[in-house]
Amino acid sequence: LTDGFVTENSVVLIEGEAIDGVLHVHNMGSPIVENRLDSIKAIGLQNSDIFNSIGSLSEYEKLREQEIEHGEDGMFVVLSDVYLDSPAVIEKIERMLEGYSDFNPLPIFVFMGNFTSKPLSSASEGTKAMISYFEDLANVICKFPNVANEGRFVFIPGPNDPGITGVLPRGPIPNYFTSALRSKVKNVMLASNPCRMRFFTKEIVFFRDNLVSKMRRNCLIEPRQDSNGQLSSHAIKTVLDQGHLSPLPLSTSPIYWQHDHALRLYPFPDALICGDRVEQYYETYEECDAINPGPFSNGFNFVVYRPVGEAGGSQTKSDVELCEVP
Repeated sequence: LTDGFVTENSVVLIEGEAIDGVLHVHNMGSPIVENRLDSIKAIGLQNSDIFNSIGSLSEYEKLREQEIEHGEDGMFVVLSDVYLDSPAVIEKIERMLEGYSDFNPLPIFVFMGNFTSKPLSSASEGTKAMISYFEDLANVICKFPNVANEGRFVFIPGPNDPGITGVLPRGPIPNYFTSALRSKVKNVMLASNPCRMRFFTKEIVFFRDNLVSKMRRNCLIEPRQDSNGQLSSHAIKTVLDQGHLSPLPLSTSPIYWQHDHALRLYPFPDALICGDRVEQYYETYEECDAINPGPFSNGFNFVVYRPVGEAGGSQTKSDVELCEVP
């Protein structure tokens, strides 16, 4: 058995023999995977570009040159489970923003839900509370005029945030809840879950889900006992091996079929940043950076991701830093 969870609906490779109509399995493993570059070579650039933004290999090479020249300036600061109803969380966000307020250029701040410690009711009291929480965040950001005017903020909803829940992919948080934030902070993007971004030639997938707990509840065969990997490592390897962010039964994880392509992971992205309710995690798997920033609400953990940490010749190398607000 290879690393990862074997769940209902997952694809596996087996080795065994059929005796009297019964298949006796000797070995079982995940599908054979290939890195992003090999996949692009196999299916072609246009078939692998979900953004449909790079028309030819010559355009790709030009973008690659720009990436090598200017890409080291790019930085993503990623937080997950940002409980805006917690005064301690708001205080730590302010301290974190203060630390980055003098950066030039400023990083892109990615906030992933859940944005409250408990699901809010759909009644007027819950709606008013959520609006006030985002307004409190806007007031903290505005304490740093440079961050409010020049910084870019991306908000990705969690499982319990307002909107249509329980189905993937999830739409953005409704504008109604963030009107104060968007009026005070210049560059705010309300993104879907999952969310994909392109940084020059790099493709980055952000996903907020309780992946480990889902895998454990629905696994048919648990990961190898002799494996030293964390459960988060097994969960992320499972979705990458399966080429899909939700390789689970529809009864467990319903999917909008017309948007299923948003959940696919073939070819591998350059980075998969999955916010989960488990400890921080980082590993490179078949040249894909697999990252979990950890819950900000518990320990004030976050991750700094540089898609181009260093560039040398025709190659670039990413850089990942697991951080904590003191």
